[in-house]
Amino acid sequence: MKRLSLSIFLLGSLHADWTGDLLKKGTELYDETREKTIQIYKDTLDSKPLSHDARRQQRLNEAWENVVEELQEGTVYLDEFKEAPDSAWIGKDKADIREDLDALFDQIVQGLVGSDLMAYKEQMASLRKQIEKNQNKILTYREKRIGAPKSSAIYTTKSEYTQKIKDLKDENRLLENEMRIIKEGLRQSFADIGVDLSMEQVDVLLTRVDGDDIVQISLVMDTLKYITQQILHLMQESNEELKQAKKYYGMHQVLLELVVHIQQQYIDKCNNVYIPKISRIIADSQNMIAQTQRLKAQEEDPRRSAVYAHNIEAQEWTLQVAKRYREDLIRSRDKMIEAQKVALANLKVSKNTYETVSLSADLYNLISESQEMFVEISKIQVPDIVPFENLQLQQKYKELTEKID
Repeated sequence: MKRLSLSIFLLGSLHADWTGDLLKKGTELYDETREKTIQIYKDTLDSKPLSHDARRQQRLNEAWENVVEELQEGTVYLDEFKEAPDSAWIGKDKADIREDLDALFDQIVQGLVGSDLMAYKEQMASLRKQIEKNQNKILTYREKRIGAPKSSAIYTTKSEYTQKIKDLKDENRLLENEMRIIKEGLRQSFADIGVDLSMEQVDVLLTRVDGDDIVQISLVMDTLKYITQQILHLMQESNEELKQAKKYYGMHQVLLELVVHIQQQYIDKCNNVYIPKISRIIADSQNMIAQTQRLKAQEEDPRRSAVYAHNIEAQEWTLQVAKRYREDLIRSRDKMIEAQKVALANLKVSKNTYETVSLSADLYNLISESQEMFVEISKIQVPDIVPFENLQLQQKYKELTEKID
C-alpha cells in the first residue's frame, strides 16, 4: 500500500513538473511569437515603401502594357457592331457582339486596376481580421485574468494576462496605423482625379457596401486619363497620317464606351442588389417594430414591458439608419446616372466626328478635349459623403453593410 501511495505521489509530481514545463514552454513560445509579430509590423513601418506618386506611376505604366492589345481588339468589335444586323439566325447580331464587348470591357478593367484594387482589398481585409482577432483575445484574457492567481509557477498570472493584453493593444495600434496609411493612399488617389476627400469621408466610403465600386471607378478614370495621354503621344508620332490617327482614335472610342460600361455596372448593382437588399432590411425592421409593439401592449409585467420598450428603441434606431443608408445609395446612383449622361453625350459626339473627319488634327483635338471630360465625370460621379456623427452610427453602417453585401 505504501509502495502504491509512493508511486502515485511520484507520478503526480512528474505530471505537475511536465505540466509546468509545458505551460512554461507555451508561454515562452507565445512571447517569442508575439515579439516577432510586433517586430515584423515595426519593420514594415520603419521601411520606406514607394511613395504614392511612384506607386501610381507604376500602376499606370503597367495598365498601358496590360490593355493596349485589348483596346485594339475593342476597335474591331466596335466596327463589327456597326455593321451587324439587329438580329440574325446565322452569325452574330448586335446583341452577341455587345456581349463579347462587355466581356472584353471587364477584362480591360482588370488590366487597368485589377491588381491594385485587389491588393488594397486584401490588405484591408487582412488588417481588419487581425484586429478583430486580437480584440477577441483581449476579451478572453480579461475574463481569465479575473480568476488568475497573483503568482504561480504553473498557471498564467494576473500580471502575465495584463502583459498579453498590452501586447495585443500595441499590435492593434500598429495595425490601425497600417490601415491609416492605406486610407491616406486612397485619399490621394481621389485627389489625382480632382476629388478632395477628408480622412473621415474615406472612412465612410470604406464602410459602405458600394465603397469598393467607387474606388474601382475612380482608379479607372485616373488610368484612362493616362492612357489617353499615351494615345495622343502615338498620334503625334504618326506624322498626321490619317489612317494611323483613326486607329488610335478607335482605341480612344473604346475608352469612352468603357466609361459608360462601368457606370452602368454600378447603376445596375444599386438598382438590382444594394437598394433592394436595404429596402428588405427596412421592411423587416418595420415588421419587427410592429410585432414588438403588440407584445408590449399585451404585457402586464412592468419589467418585461420595459424590456420590450428598450427593444423597440433599438429596432427604431436600426430602421432610422437603414433609411439613411438607402437614401445615400439612391443619391449615389442618381449622381452616377447624371455622370453617365455626360459620358454618353461625349460618346455621341465622338462617334459622329470619327465618321466625318478628314484631318488627323481634328481627331487629336477631340481626344485632348476628352481629358477635361474625364475630370468632369469623376467629380460628378463620386457620391456626396457626409462623415459619421458618432461611432454608434458607423458601427450600425458596418452591421448593415454585412447584411447587404
